[in-house]
Amino acid sequence: MIHNDIDIGNWVYKGPRDFVIKLMNKFGIPSYIEKSPTTNEAYSVTFKNIDGFDIVRVIDSNTNKLHPYPAKIYVEGSLYFTVPPELVGPLKAASATIMIDELNQLVTGKCASLSIAAATVQFVIDAVNGTAPPTREEYDKRLISIINENKLEPKISWWEDRLNEMSSPKSLKHEKNEEFELVVKDGHTDVPSAKRQMKKIQEDVVDMYNSLLSKSEDESLPSWWTNKLAVAAAYLNSLRDYMVYETNEAATEDADDASSSLLVFRDDAIDVVPVSDSDMLPPSVLQAREQNNAS
Repeated sequence: MIHNDIDIGNWVYKGPRDFVIKLMNKFGIPSYIEKSPTTNEAYSVTFKNIDGFDIVRVIDSNTNKLHPYPAKIYVEGSLYFTVPPELVGPLKAASATIMIDELNQLVTGKCASLSIAAATVQFVIDAVNGTAPPTREEYDKRLISIINENKLEPKISWWEDRLNEMSSPKSLKHEKNEEFELVVKDGHTDVPSAKRQMKKIQEDVVDMYNSLLSKSEDESLPSWWTNKLAVAAAYLNSLRDYMVYETNEAATEDADDASSSLLVFRDDAIDVVPVSDSDMLPPSVLQAREQNNAS
């Protein structure tokens, strides 16, 4: 897509694309545009030093957040400052939309508007300064005040609000119960979107695993983190069961060789294990089949 003589790539989702256009109309040419050199598929657009933020990044994403209201997140607003190590865990527990890069001392608020991004970063600033508790209750209270009442409390001195979001309640409509409209509606966007999300998950896992390697074996981890890990692992396992077993089985139903095989990843090698009996399938797959047969 060309906007203001700049190729910003082909976007899957309308919300992020329209927000990039809004930013370009107000702040000019982006600092970076991330897209595929072969397909021109857009991934993100980054602006530096706009509206009081050090970095603003918009991602072509369909990611969801759950509080204070279910909504999409595709805007990242960031400031450079230091968060004490003892506050990193409580702040991340307050909201998954708070990203703290301890190495680069960069704090990011993820949402669907610069208003909520600014409020998120300010929440971290206040927690660091000791003027607000680093709790979900405090964080949600601030966001609900903005979304429902269009009231920004406390005021944010560093944020310029050059998009006039606080003067227009419609600017915050994406922060509550938004369903995305696809830019392309031909039914062929699911796989590229899933690939992008899988790549991002892979990068996150590598980062976390490398961080764990630096810790001692007897070191404790916060219970909120291990609980989220267990839930995430269960969800990913269920998704893998469907994609690996159900999809592969459907693709090979008419093959001459009725047997199938699985790749089993180990620390030292990759083994191919034959699978010829439904008893070898995970419980989640068998349960889904039983439900389908019953219906």
